[in-house]
Amino acid sequence: MAAVNDEASFTFSWLALKLLGRGLYSNPWSALSELVANGLDAGATEVYVYVDARDKSNAIVEVIDNGGGMSRHDIDTYVKVGYDKRKAESHNNIADATPKGRKGIGKLAALFLSPHFYLSTRHVEGASSWELDAREAEVDLDAHPSLVAVDATYSTPNDTMWARLDTGTRLTMLSVDLTGYGTQAVNALGTRLANQFLLPVSATPRILLWVQTSSAQSEPAYEPVGKSIAFGNLAEVVMNFPDSSLQPVELASSAQDLQIPAKGLPGDIYTHTPRRSLMRAEPEQDEAWAEIADDVDPENRTYLGVHYRLTGWIGVHATIDNDSAQANDARFTKNRYYNPAQLRVYVRGKLASDHLLSQLGLTGTYVNYIEGEITFDLLDEDSLPDIATSNRQDFDETDKRVTLLRALVRPLVRYLIQERNKLASLISTEVGREKERRETASKRHFAEQLHADLEQHEEIPQSTRDELQMVITNKIQGDVTPKQSYRVFISHARTDRAFAVFIDELLRARGAKQEEIFFTSRTGATDVLLDAQALSEVVKRNITDDNTLIFYMTSKNFLASQFCLFEGGAGWATRSVSEYLKLNVEYGTIPGWLTNGRGEAVLLGANNTIELTPEVHNYLVDGVLNPMIAHLNRGRDIAGEQSIPSFTSAEFPTAVEMAKESKTPQDYYDPAIVEHWEAVVQGELAGYLEQYFAPSNEAKRIKELEVENTQLRALLENQPAP
Repeated sequence: MAAVNDEASFTFSWLALKLLGRGLYSNPWSALSELVANGLDAGATEVYVYVDARDKSNAIVEVIDNGGGMSRHDIDTYVKVGYDKRKAESHNNIADATPKGRKGIGKLAALFLSPHFYLSTRHVEGASSWELDAREAEVDLDAHPSLVAVDATYSTPNDTMWARLDTGTRLTMLSVDLTGYGTQAVNALGTRLANQFLLPVSATPRILLWVQTSSAQSEPAYEPVGKSIAFGNLAEVVMNFPDSSLQPVELASSAQDLQIPAKGLPGDIYTHTPRRSLMRAEPEQDEAWAEIADDVDPENRTYLGVHYRLTGWIGVHATIDNDSAQANDARFTKNRYYNPAQLRVYVRGKLASDHLLSQLGLTGTYVNYIEGEITFDLLDEDSLPDIATSNRQDFDETDKRVTLLRALVRPLVRYLIQERNKLASLISTEVGREKERRETASKRHFAEQLHADLEQHEEIPQSTRDELQMVITNKIQGDVTPKQSYRVFISHARTDRAFAVFIDELLRARGAKQEEIFFTSRTGATDVLLDAQALSEVVKRNITDDNTLIFYMTSKNFLASQFCLFEGGAGWATRSVSEYLKLNVEYGTIPGWLTNGRGEAVLLGANNTIELTPEVHNYLVDGVLNPMIAHLNRGRDIAGEQSIPSFTSAEFPTAVEMAKESKTPQDYYDPAIVEHWEAVVQGELAGYLEQYFAPSNEAKRIKELEVENTQLRALLENQPAP
């Protein structure tokens, strides 16, 4: 279609083009979006963006589309800066009859990115390739750069894909400077590109991106770009979509409940059902209407006789804390490269401004919770003057069309902010009610525990106990708030770990939360190892800070551990005898000061064995597990959380009845207890018992000395050593 060395010169000098480009684009990504828009205007169903960022100071950026391509006449048009496609006599070569641009300056985006690029195109009239080389050694600042027809272009990994296209345009820009743009900035490119356009929800057109950062990525790996709008985190949305193809699927489906941080409520969470409503058709009150009264007919929605329409959506986020918002919608992102607090204004499907929110003059906490995407084509109406700023990324704020936009949008944003304030007040009220309920429940549990403790002191007359109950209960209701956090503390020696793990994992399988059980030997636990305080301080904090039920796993290992003795002493000093539990390996190793007057159960049976006998099973249920569950459930009652179901102790029929049914006592055990015992304890018992009954180091040394003495006597007496 074009002979080699055929030329098409730009209508401006290279210096003028450079100055224009610098004024139009603030960064490479804005320029890149212009090149994508050119492809969409050409009727492309797919626009491919390739960024070779392996060498950021000498990067390669390539944009390929499968649109209609460019004829030789279009090449001459391409080099005309200021050519208005919308006012051209014929749109025969323009697939989109309402193109996104109209000033003929989009091609400056390529020149902004690179002084050296190749342009290849396939059109129904034929194919051609062109090169522009405006590097310092190739063109003077005062000279006019030219597209020169060539028969070969720069090769990239996209050669095969380009060869498959019947029509389209390929723009390959060399020596693009991307220094200063880190990995996070490059990774955010997809979202930024997606935000530049309002594309239909359907499969086409699509923008596909591949950023090559490693030589190992030799094959194209394109992914469709997508917006990172966390619709699942929006507490309320107002919207208007006359064209349903532009309505996000998330706003077309039913909204899911979301969670808002609310310290003091159960789980510190308030559950909210999002609301969606249509934008009101009639104009709402706003101070801006007086400024444009002579130019606007609100009832007929016209500006200087030209019809206008506001479409799209505006919403208010439930929370803008990254972790909390991502729990509602993993797409939520807030960092230096993406700020959800935006009102993006689109004109003809292309981003025209993302600064409208700051131009509304609204203040308050929840202004920063607003996000939206709206279309207002009146801002770029062909029959009206152009009001775009010099950098093409905003509009003249003093123009009455922008004033009209503010008059339409500001009441909507005010409404959303007011609704979010109402939601905050509702949450605050619920927190207050929950606080009062928790205090009442905690005082009730305190009174019940106090009564149980006083009943154990039979040496105190009943009348005195009743009086103490009344005095202390009245005190707690007036001046003192009882503890509301209930925990279980498993005190054990490291060598008795299997039994402690058994209790811990069995309770958690039943529904207890990990944080409800303080247990230093839990697999993978590092809270004690990483705590800046000494272990003794950690233990003290967990015994005294919360309403903690202490469980002691006593054994000779327990007696030999200084930490276990510390834990036992702390519990003994801070609790009555009814406030701790025990499981003992043997009678002889139960510390005297931990004997609470009740019957003691031990694990060690005949012949120094440990088995899950009926007695051990039911003691675990009635003496360990269920008291722990009852204690934790008091805290759950206070917190308004679901209770943990208790275990049921086994009831055994007579031996004759079991024999008739061919059953053993084990058939009546709780399956969960059996499962955890076999998985956690049973396999450890042989090694545990061997260690437990192994002579101590002191006993071993005495035995060694006895042998040495016997050998010495034999030598002295010239007798054979035994």
